Amino acid sequence: MFRLAAGFLAGLVVALSCLAQDDALVITATRFADSKRDLPVGVTVISADDIRKSASSNLGDILAQFGLLQIRDLAGTQNPQLDLRGFGITGDQNTLVLVDGLRLNEPDLESAQLSAIPLDSIERIEIVRGGGAVLYGAGASGGTINIITRRGRAGEVRALALARAGGYGTEELRGSYARQGEVLGGSLAASYEDTEGYRANSRYRQRSAASRIDALLPTGRAYLKLGVDEQRQRLPGALTEAEINADPRQTRTPNDWRERDGAQVSLGGTQSIGRHELSADLGYRQRRTKAFFAAFGGFFTDTDANLWSFTPRAKLGFDAFGRAHELIVGTDFERWDYDTLSASSPSTLSAAFSRRHGEQENVGGYAQTNLWLAARTRLVLGARTQRIGQRLTEAVFPLDERRAHDRLQAHEIALRHNFATGWSVYGKYEKSFRVANFDENACFFPPCSAALLKPQTAKGGDLGLEYENARLRLRAAIYDIQLQNEIYFSPLTFSNINLSPTERQGIELEAFWRASDKLDLRAGWAHQDARFRSGVYGGVDVSGNTVPLVPEMLVTAGASWAFAARSRFNLNLRHVGSQRFDNDQANTFAREMPSYTLVDAKLEQRIARRWELALEVRNLFDKRFFSYGAATGPSSFSALPAPGRATYLSLAWRLD
Repeated sequence: MFRLAAGFLAGLVVALSCLAQDDALVITATRFADSKRDLPVGVTVISADDIRKSASSNLGDILAQFGLLQIRDLAGTQNPQLDLRGFGITGDQNTLVLVDGLRLNEPDLESAQLSAIPLDSIERIEIVRGGGAVLYGAGASGGTINIITRRGRAGEVRALALARAGGYGTEELRGSYARQGEVLGGSLAASYEDTEGYRANSRYRQRSAASRIDALLPTGRAYLKLGVDEQRQRLPGALTEAEINADPRQTRTPNDWRERDGAQVSLGGTQSIGRHELSADLGYRQRRTKAFFAAFGGFFTDTDANLWSFTPRAKLGFDAFGRAHELIVGTDFERWDYDTLSASSPSTLSAAFSRRHGEQENVGGYAQTNLWLAARTRLVLGARTQRIGQRLTEAVFPLDERRAHDRLQAHEIALRHNFATGWSVYGKYEKSFRVANFDENACFFPPCSAALLKPQTAKGGDLGLEYENARLRLRAAIYDIQLQNEIYFSPLTFSNINLSPTERQGIELEAFWRASDKLDLRAGWAHQDARFRSGVYGGVDVSGNTVPLVPEMLVTAGASWAFAARSRFNLNLRHVGSQRFDNDQANTFAREMPSYTLVDAKLEQRIARRWELALEVRNLFDKRFFSYGAATGPSSFSALPAPGRATYLSLAWRLD
């Protein structure tokens, strides 16, 4: 595979002419603003304009359309699991999600709550593949997704009012207003969505709001952000193959539901002192989740999770060997408090049959040096050490308390060289880590294991080639990730365990072409290979087997065509290749999850000054598919059917 990739990269070099590079700024790869073209790592940027062109208002769908990553619906909710570089069912735990550099991932198996972020508050999304452990800590073996919210610019005034309605009884309202003076400014964005959903018992209702106050200082800035979200979700559950064939919109769980209430606040700022820059963020995030499952006499959970974080850092400029360089240093402090109660129903919570309390404290320090070896050659050296203390207490049944104290390290070395022709090459080697979350370490029945799961470690390498000019951007990369003690639920032992060595490797290609002033084209392709390198579980040797829920191929494509002065047509295609069903670690299930191709279309028409009308069609060809399925027997499976074709109409008023 890698020999083929190397030949492809060499062919690309010969095929293209030489023009000047673009110079976009990104933040994620260094925690300070930096030139994208100088970073020795692959970065994909999804702009606010890309989000606006999508036929979806779901952030997970937008990430899959533009970000060349896999999403899967595990429970029929609006927050799909994100998976960078083929980690399968643990994709969420190996893909770090940030909002303005602060962690959005949860301390349990719940997916990051992307739907709590109003779309109109987003300026751009930065995806750094296979990196982030040195700067951000645990959970970034697959990569880092940083959602950057809008910041006020002096003299700027923006506003939006949007109403959207359509398929499956969907009603949506979004609004935002922002005004920035020479010193003080602020913004407010809010959204409301109510839909009956594709399936029976899949109604979803959400409200969210995010506000921001900015102060522009002579040599810096300060901010205060507040956000709240409320979600009410019915859960349609999985169906058997026969039930899907008979009626994919039915449900066997008409009484299951889930609720979530969340809030977050953050305060921070930056200050420049000559060549140097200081920055810090203080954040608090809280969420309360309740869920009820009626099967087997009823199961109700009530979970409260809180995160405090403080992230001071500095960028220090210095001179050496006749060139200017930078040293980035910082510390991260995080504390999770987690409580969950389980009972047969909400009314019996006072007689809970399970009460779990978890605590996790993280203290990390890091340094990253950016050295210019030549005018167009950059070397990055980074290291992190992190102390993680964990305590997990089972207070009802079974009675148990376990603690762990680990000191973990991450490091990176990366090199990039920019040719004068618009081409650049980069290479990176990184060590990363993650620790098990509270759900993965939970004990449901005695005897409990004597210790918490060991930390997972990974060593990964990237080799990439990029080309940029005013109209064309290309990226090609190959990667390999070797994991030790991967944290994973094995149905062969019916427990969360540390695996014997595993591996992820693949090829990624991305392209964007501004074919004319009126036509933009883009495409992406990824080949993924995830394997158990060794291991015997429950008497089954899985050495060389494919890891379930990792599609061998991902393909994305899109076009945006301004075919008239006030009209634009947007088309997005996403193909997900076949993959093994969950629970098929033995690779003995006779079938694989079928591949699927989805096409979305959006027609935009400016009908008056500031007024826009849009017609959107999701799943244009009404493809019947599912993104998650699990083997339930020698020849049977269950899955969550995904929505069919749906049409939406929106009307928007914009001031920008």
